[in-house]
Amino acid sequence: MPWALAALAVGIMAVPRPAAAQAGCDPQPGRIRLRMSPAAVVFPTPGAIDFDLGWIESAPVEVRVNALGQKGWTLCLRSEDADLGGGKPVGELEWRLEGDPGWQPIDLVDRLVTRGSGSTRVLVRFRVLLDWAVDGAGTHGAVLAFSGHRG
Repeated sequence: MPWALAALAVGIMAVPRPAAAQAGCDPQPGRIRLRMSPAAVVFPTPGAIDFDLGWIESAPVEVRVNALGQKGWTLCLRSEDADLGGGKPVGELEWRLEGDPGWQPIDLVDRLVTRGSGSTRVLVRFRVLLDWAVDGAGTHGAVLAFSGHRG
């Protein structure tokens, strides 16, 4: 069965507005600065091997956390979109910290990525689940939002 997914582009941005508190992502006064590189995650077109595996992974995204001083911070992640297009749920886009074996589905509410203090960089990986029977050809995408909070 021929199948082609042109690309899954995932735009990543920092958002200044607080979201509902979820999993340790309570908004606190005093935002931290975030910078992502690259600004968008683009997955290669999956082939038969990727579909047989059931997923395709992107290169890591680097999130630079600029938080001067010794105050602690939390880094959170959510999707601004409920689906990736074509009826593919956003939960089929998953993330994990570099080196962590466990994948987490993207959600519409803030989820804790990590905690820390001072300035650092955090590497986050993304993958998309694939299914021969369900996924159709096309370009899919979603806007993801990292947010950082003091405390």
